[in-house]
Amino acid sequence: MLSACGYHLRGSLPPTMLAKTFFVEGVGRGDPFLREFSRILSYTGGSVTATPGQAGAVIHVVHVRQDRRPIGLSKQGRANLFDLSYRLVYEVTTPQGEILLPREEIELKRDYFNDQTSPLSQTHEEVQIQQEMQREAAELMFRRLAYALNRPPEDES
Repeated sequence: MLSACGYHLRGSLPPTMLAKTFFVEGVGRGDPFLREFSRILSYTGGSVTATPGQAGAVIHVVHVRQDRRPIGLSKQGRANLFDLSYRLVYEVTTPQGEILLPREEIELKRDYFNDQTSPLSQTHEEVQIQQEMQREAAELMFRRLAYALNRPPEDES
């Protein structure tokens, strides 16, 4: 009964998306975002290819930026509250250059309090927050791709 209503388990993809392979350009092979995106694809039966010719779609990462900005001060005048942000701008095309998904932006922000009593653990916590933002950006991109690539074609009448 559930199969007819379009319901599918979280993390599973429609059959047309399962066979998708992507080539990602604009980020290095060791980039944490790309590793996370590849991991998500592998769980759902997709993959990231080494060349655009092997891919069903090409993801052009136009801009990636990770920032840390102080937004609060302690009694001593030191920054202790920070705004962490992760911004990713991308577009998706076919290997031939036809636009599948026009330029889109993912921007994530987190506030982070650093009480400066344990600088080593605070640095570790900040790194974890940044990794979580990269993970969330990869998941958002994956969901947007799944939606965009499985949309029925628009009628041109």
